[in-house]
Amino acid sequence: MQLLLYSSGDDQSLRRLEAAIYKVIPERLIEVFKKLDDFRERLRMPVEPDSIAVLAASNREELRRMQILRSLLTEIYVVLVIPDRNKKTIELAHLLLPRFLSQKGSDFADLETVLNRMYANSQQAAGWSSLKEANDGST
Repeated sequence: MQLLLYSSGDDQSLRRLEAAIYKVIPERLIEVFKKLDDFRERLRMPVEPDSIAVLAASNREELRRMQILRSLLTEIYVVLVIPDRNKKTIELAHLLLPRFLSQKGSDFADLETVLNRMYANSQQAAGWSSLKEANDGST
């Protein structure tokens, strides 16, 4: 499991988002990207099972630019932080097929809960996979 974080912003909202992420996910599993092109290149490389992409759109135009990532996000869970709850923004956000939507002005407690569950599920799945491999090897 890996968490790939994309955010071009650098404001109080981003600091709250990062704090929520780092509270739940071990730092060694987090990769941070500030440029959309760098993030897109990373998505072209393999990711571990149950990986998560947290995308923070600072405005609707950036969310529109994120649409180039759609075909690269099919094997990864998407958590999207949107700039507002405007109908057009939400319609655009849903094109990325997010597992969870949060808003930029949030305290991110809800996002923290979701990430905690996703991380716990990935660890449980990894444990079952290791157990299965050990059992398969002993037969």
